[in-house]
Amino acid sequence: MAKHLQQLDLFGSAPAEPVHIKRAMVEKPLPTKEAVLPTVSRAPMHFGKATTTHKRGRKSFASMEGEMERLKVPSPEELTKKLYYPIGEVAVWFNANTSLIRYWEKEFKQLQPRKTRKGDRLFRAQDIEFLKQIYYLLREKKYSIEGAKTYLKNNKEKAEKDLALINSLKNIRGFLVSLKSSL
Repeated sequence: MAKHLQQLDLFGSAPAEPVHIKRAMVEKPLPTKEAVLPTVSRAPMHFGKATTTHKRGRKSFASMEGEMERLKVPSPEELTKKLYYPIGEVAVWFNANTSLIRYWEKEFKQLQPRKTRKGDRLFRAQDIEFLKQIYYLLREKKYSIEGAKTYLKNNKEKAEKDLALINSLKNIRGFLVSLKSSL
C-alpha cells in the first residue's frame, strides 16, 4: 500500500502528480543520534597529516612546539649547492604556508628575495638564513612582529651568533640521538 503525498509548489504552477513512497521506506526506523554524528578526535593538528578537526586562524603555541623540532631546513653547506630556491620549497622546510613567507617578506625589509618577471620569489642562501632568524624569534622565542623587528635592528650580530649557536647545539643533539639509537 503506497501513500500519496502532495508535492509543495512554491512558484504557483499546477500541482505535480502525487509522489509514491514505498511502505518499507516510511516505516524504517530513524537512526539514533550516536549513529548519525561522527566522532571527532581532539588531537592536535600536525603538518602533512589529515585530521578531522580544523581550526582557523593562528596556531596555538602548544601545537607550534612540536613543529619546531621538525624543521627540514638544509645546512648552510647544502644551501650553497643551488643559487635559488622557490618559495614553495622554502615554505615546506619551515612548515609554513607560502602566504606566511610572503607576509614575513613584507614585514621585514631586510628579507628581499629575487623575483622573476612573472613575480615568482626565489630565495638565496642568505635569505633562508635570515628566515631562520625570523622563525627563531617569532616561533621559538615568541616575539611579536614589532619586537622581532627591533631586536633584529638593534642586535643584529647577537642574533646571528645566537642562531649559529642554536644550529650547532641542534646538530650535536641530532648526533647524540643517533648515537643513542645505535647503541
